[in-house]
Amino acid sequence: MRAAGTPEQGDRAEAGAGRFTPWALGIFAVALAVRALYLWQLRSSPFLDAKLGDAVGYHAWALSIAGGDWLGREVFYQAPLYPYFLGVLYALVGDDPLRVRGIQCLLSALGCGLLASAGASLFSRGAGIAAGLLLAFYAPSIFLDALIQKSVLDLFLLCLALWLAARLTRAPTWGLAASLGAVTGLLALARENALLLVAVLGGFLLLLPGVPRGRRLVLAGTFAAGLAAALLPVALRNAWVGGELHLTTSQLGPNLYIGNHPGAKGGYEPLRAGRGSVQFERTDAIELAERAAGRPLSPGEVSAYWTEQAIAYVLSQPADWLRLMARKTVLLLGALELVDSEDQYATAEYASVLRAAGWLGHFGVLAPLAVLGAFVSWPRRRELWWLYAAVATYAASVLLFYVFARYRYPLVPFLALLAGAGLVGAREFVARSSRPVVAGCAALVLALAALSNGVSGMSVESMGAITHANLANSLRLDGQLEQAVHHYRKALALDPTVEDAAAQLGETLRELGRSGEEIEIHQRLLAENPRDPRLHNKLASLQRARGETERPLEHYRRSLELEPGNAEARRGLIELHAEAAARLLQRGDEVGALVRYRSALAIDPEAPAALWGAAWILATQRDAALRRPDEALALAERAAALSGPLTPAMLETLAAAHAAAGHMEQALARAREAVALHASRGRPPPRRLALALAAYERGEPLRLPAPDADDTARSAGPERGR
Repeated sequence: MRAAGTPEQGDRAEAGAGRFTPWALGIFAVALAVRALYLWQLRSSPFLDAKLGDAVGYHAWALSIAGGDWLGREVFYQAPLYPYFLGVLYALVGDDPLRVRGIQCLLSALGCGLLASAGASLFSRGAGIAAGLLLAFYAPSIFLDALIQKSVLDLFLLCLALWLAARLTRAPTWGLAASLGAVTGLLALARENALLLVAVLGGFLLLLPGVPRGRRLVLAGTFAAGLAAALLPVALRNAWVGGELHLTTSQLGPNLYIGNHPGAKGGYEPLRAGRGSVQFERTDAIELAERAAGRPLSPGEVSAYWTEQAIAYVLSQPADWLRLMARKTVLLLGALELVDSEDQYATAEYASVLRAAGWLGHFGVLAPLAVLGAFVSWPRRRELWWLYAAVATYAASVLLFYVFARYRYPLVPFLALLAGAGLVGAREFVARSSRPVVAGCAALVLALAALSNGVSGMSVESMGAITHANLANSLRLDGQLEQAVHHYRKALALDPTVEDAAAQLGETLRELGRSGEEIEIHQRLLAENPRDPRLHNKLASLQRARGETERPLEHYRRSLELEPGNAEARRGLIELHAEAAARLLQRGDEVGALVRYRSALAIDPEAPAALWGAAWILATQRDAALRRPDEALALAERAAALSGPLTPAMLETLAAAHAAAGHMEQALARAREAVALHASRGRPPPRRLALALAAYERGEPLRLPAPDADDTARSAGPERGR
């Protein structure tokens, strides 16, 4: 075991660091070249200029900061460091995406060099070189660090922290300890769950071997001072603008609930379906919490509400939660990088360097090698315990919330260090260890490799569909409609059920004046997915827009069969029946119209259009066998209660129903209201209304079918409550 803490050892560490500098610079150069090649290949792709998911919010936030709004007006909901980093870049060099991504790749490459240097200090020169190269060619690093996302700061700050910790094991000075605290604080301002690493790193300093107890306390104190220097300004800023003390953000509760609730699957799921952007997430978290509480809530109270909901789920359904945690563990260990807004596999279509790196530079290789490294370095566990503890702590923090590529990424520098040690020290480990130990190590490494490479939470195709759909949405917002159509089609080819892509494609085609293609697309999708109620609804609405009636009815009925509570199908059926009834009334077929209105009311007894229409027919029928005065009045009064301000047509119907039931005073009052309403709008009352008034004044009900009774249905206004 290497000792630490003496001046002589510090001198040797400095000399060793100097000897390794050319190697670290070489690894930096290799990593930078790989990332520069990746950006060069990406320059002609639609992904270079696109901002998907959180990137949209980061970009807008950074523009605001670059424009001078440094303080902001609310408690931070998202980690603030990356938007401020981006805002400074925008202020200094502009917001050109290639330039910004290039600077981020420079930081990423620097992180590779720092990690190599840390590996050389903690293990050996060979282990450091191996760790640096593993990170340099790690495909998710090449991909993530070039996004408009905070992953690049996660990587750089972690590599810097590991480099500082490695130096502290050889030359424990207060300056290095303070720097480690500040870097850890900055890391927490980029990735909030990194706060859990504070305990590990603080324990590392308090237990430094070979260092006197008093000096260790000083080191831990200066570490805490550095940490406070990074976090305190943000905490005070949050208190100033929001009246509450939050070290970083107020996002803990919603994130905890998203990852721990009934029906959770281990990945990210928005609080409301289809509203996955951070802007929606924040407003939804507030609205839902305030609705449950019945009063306005502060950011801290909103977070506390969602935290309580997550804890209640865990306590009330412990078996289900344990199954969820098992699923998260499998997702965490899987080789596949789970998509957030865009995935590396779709982007790799445009960049051969990313495809090539992906053959071996992935989690399914790195994690088993890290396990080998843990076996190799186990004799030094009293010195390296903090490294193992950091891996376990951060992994636990991911499992506590939810799993996808960017959340898992901060594990990579730790694993790369151990993997480098494993690659270089494997031969010596086999030579010095007993056969049972070697066999156990081999079994564990192979088992993890099999697990990691054998399971996944999603298919590459479904992740690609999400990516292309998000890209298409971005292109559409930018007015690039033809390119958006191309990527919507690509998304649907990969996964016909990808959320909202078919609908958005249809809207885009309509904007391009190509609605016929939209129907063909949905017919094809429905043929492939005949049990998808959303596709039935969409095809029905498209056919209705072309003036069809019978085929939309069939699709809405089928949608309700597949999903009895489908509100869109219910509304569609009611509207179709009401429209058909209005057409029948115009042709004088009152019986047929009444049948249609009753069909609509069978679906929803509180559909105003159908209530008004049926009431009119039942009140004004000339055939006494078909008149139902009492029912007509009941329907009209229910319709009036459900409608907003009554229109003249509604007042006419209500008057006719009162007259049919023998309530002539009420009939006259309602009819005169209708006349007055026409006059207030600067138009004379229709002849029908004049005839009705004359009949009511004689004490007679109206016996006249309405020649424009469809106006009654149309005037009923939007439906309520269903």
